[in-house]
Amino acid sequence: MDGFRAIAILAVVFYHYFYRWNDPVQPYFGADFFHYGFRGVPFFFMISGFVICYTLEGTDNKITFWKKRFIRLFPSMLIASVITFVFLKLFDTTHTFDESNHFRNLITSITFLPPNVFDLICRTQSHFSYINYSYWSLWPEIQFYFLASTIYFLNTQRFKRNFIAVSFLILLIFNGILFLGLNQIKIIEKFINLFNLVQNLSFFLSGALFYMLYKNKSNFWNLLFIAVTFGLINISFSINELVSFSIMFGLFFLFVYNPEVLSFFESKLLVIIGFSSYFLYLIHENIGVAWIRRIVHYFYPYSFIAPLLIIICMIFFSIFYTQKVESKIIKHLNKSLLKKKND
Repeated sequence: MDGFRAIAILAVVFYHYFYRWNDPVQPYFGADFFHYGFRGVPFFFMISGFVICYTLEGTDNKITFWKKRFIRLFPSMLIASVITFVFLKLFDTTHTFDESNHFRNLITSITFLPPNVFDLICRTQSHFSYINYSYWSLWPEIQFYFLASTIYFLNTQRFKRNFIAVSFLILLIFNGILFLGLNQIKIIEKFINLFNLVQNLSFFLSGALFYMLYKNKSNFWNLLFIAVTFGLINISFSINELVSFSIMFGLFFLFVYNPEVLSFFESKLLVIIGFSSYFLYLIHENIGVAWIRRIVHYFYPYSFIAPLLIIICMIFFSIFYTQKVESKIIKHLNKSLLKKKND
């Protein structure tokens, strides 16, 4: 899966640097090519669906599962949020992120909760935000972990049946609400925005179904359910979405049935980038954009060189952190929280 993660994170990074935050003075030529790089996020959701099913099978109980998730997610989120906050305070000379780079948003971000929870508690409106907007995708991940782990540990033997049934029931209700226009009702709109897993569940479910198919390649029902989720994902009949998601599903089918075709994804560089993708995802956007805008004028008229250089720097920094810092943190926490002996 690390090769898939590498493609997903590179798509997101190129989208942010070349499209969403294109240079306003001398726009990068061909930037529209990266318009759909944000689709790397739902690809991450599919990967999570696959990997979490695998993780649950190797976990004894729900507490251990959540300890593992905490070890994997929290330390890097804390470090990345602090680095982002400090970096922008010192070096965001263009003041691109002044509105989001507040201490209150640093606290919001490390809780993994969405800002509207804090607005609800404090009775404010749009006062809280993420310190880095990319962090929005961590909340659907947490909700998916809760849903999958709850169903799994209630009945491990019936997990497949129960998870599929519950997921499709949620999707049926959600799409029924959209079809009837009930999402325009304020309280329902707030509920959907708060528990936004429902908007992304089809991707997590697809990844889980591919894991089930991986375990039993001849299961007709898994193939049928995958076809249904693919239909739900493409219910808007957008050609661009159809192409993007067809590529994602195609890669997973190749992984299940013909993995030798995907040898490219096993290249050392892609595997290392994929392994470091979580931290790269956490730090790349605001820091990278502020850095690019600080140096881009040095490269005119070849402004595209600036984001390419920052991408290389971000990748190397993420690899260094993951191998030299995160690995030590994980070893320590495994020893203290999971009582694992480190070799």
